Amino acid sequence: MGSSIIATLIAMAMLAGCTDWREGDETVEACMKRHALKVGAVDPLADDPGIWVPAYTYDITKLENASAFGKEVRKRGGTYRFVGSTEGSKPDDGIMQRERDRLEDTPATAAGAVIGVTDPSLYKVRGKPSLYRDLLRQGCEGQRAGMRLVSMSFYREDALADGELPLPEMTATQRREIIDKFNKPLIKDPLP
Repeated sequence: MGSSIIATLIAMAMLAGCTDWREGDETVEACMKRHALKVGAVDPLADDPGIWVPAYTYDITKLENASAFGKEVRKRGGTYRFVGSTEGSKPDDGIMQRERDRLEDTPATAAGAVIGVTDPSLYKVRGKPSLYRDLLRQGCEGQRAGMRLVSMSFYREDALADGELPLPEMTATQRREIIDKFNKPLIKDPLP
């Protein structure tokens, strides 16, 4: 009996001390390590001499004032959409996911775009053209406290149409369906 009480107290203390991985600052090196290739993997583009244009997506849920950040993005010519609750009712999860997909399916601009929804709120922005090997560092350097780089995409500079990034070949919903298909366990759990 005594050991179960101690185990419960330890578990409660651990939970009370838990913090969200997105809170506070993350160093550029820690961000780069988080996005690094698996040990032994080789990036075929590491020594590519061409110029690439990046698009970065950040989780801004834990940003100190995400609403003010969204207004700042709008002020410099970007977009800011807030999908929130009205009179205490929570927006439908499907609506929030559609808004995130809409942001993901829209090519990034230099001014950026923010979608304020329940966890996660996102910020998507076009980075500066650079060599491929420098793009991850650039994305990690773009973080602020409470902001985390969660995804990135890169396009060859010659793939731009009139200076704009191309539309994605697959929609966010299609990509998520493929990922979900491969993330399902191969063996069915025999327990109910």
